[in-house]
Amino acid sequence: MVDLHMNIFSRILLIISLISISISSQITIANGLKISPRPSPINNKNKIKNLVTSLMVSSMAKTEEFVKRIVLTRLAIELDEYKKDCLETCKEVYEDAVDAMKSTLKDVNEGNYYKANVDVSAISENMETCKECVKEIYGDDPEFTKFDNWSHGIIEDALTRITRISR
Repeated sequence: MVDLHMNIFSRILLIISLISISISSQITIANGLKISPRPSPINNKNKIKNLVTSLMVSSMAKTEEFVKRIVLTRLAIELDEYKKDCLETCKEVYEDAVDAMKSTLKDVNEGNYYKANVDVSAISENMETCKECVKEIYGDDPEFTKFDNWSHGIIEDALTRITRISR
């Protein structure tokens, strides 16, 4: 029952994040059509915090969905020992990555950007662990490759934004 509530909560946060990103993009486009004064550092910091929050919320939902849709589905079939170990490792490190995403949210909201940077780096390490395992056991797996490319982009974006507000 708790999983159901968390899943619903994650989906609601994902929808809110996507709406926020969409509105932010539309405002950015509209503002690009006119000359506006340089935004204050406080407003920039708040915008970046909101974007990092949106990135983490949507990343948590997408990672949890990937674990359920791909990793657990593959674990449900009979596998040799190496494939099973690899998928269990991926499940574990993706769950750790979600925990690091939650920590990143908390750290950014508290203004602890150094710790947020460390947490995002931990996400990267977790994702890399699975990537190496899958590459070794499965070779070029399109589903994992697509997810890895997406997560790498999110991690780079989050690190760039966190570094920008920590200055």
